Amino acid sequence: MRTDRKKKSNQKRIVQQKLDQLSKLNEPMPPSGWVKAIRGALGLSIRQLAERVGVGHGSINQLEKREPKKRVTLESLENAARAMDCKVVYAIVPQESGATLDDIIQNKAVAAASKILKEVSHTMKLEAQGTSDKQVRNEITRIANELIESGDGRIWDADTKGKKNV
Repeated sequence: MRTDRKKKSNQKRIVQQKLDQLSKLNEPMPPSGWVKAIRGALGLSIRQLAERVGVGHGSINQLEKREPKKRVTLESLENAARAMDCKVVYAIVPQESGATLDDIIQNKAVAAASKILKEVSHTMKLEAQGTSDKQVRNEITRIANELIESGDGRIWDADTKGKKNV
């Protein structure tokens, strides 16, 4: 059991180091998309890029129309990038700028702890055993830390209702 925690902790540390490096690349896609922007900056025509990729010019035209709408495959982007002596850089990073994986875990654990405590607090209030706001905050922190320490998967269950499936 301890080996799994060590392994997960090491994996998280390595991934976080990579995310720290990628955080500097937080640039939005050009409105026309990267393929069209890079192709234009390099002075390549659609026909020339199509020849280099080994497809018809209509395929490149469609790629350039679909990319800004996020309707392209990584493979098609990689093929176009390679043909322009470039590469695709792909990553999943925290939504909040500067956030770490630990921040995400902490936020999810606090939400889960709040949900758990809310269920208990409701019962206690019905029995006239309410608690102060400070006690509630302390208890949320305690439960959140327990959830994190134990690797409890409930931290991911607190806000899953109504989420769109991938």
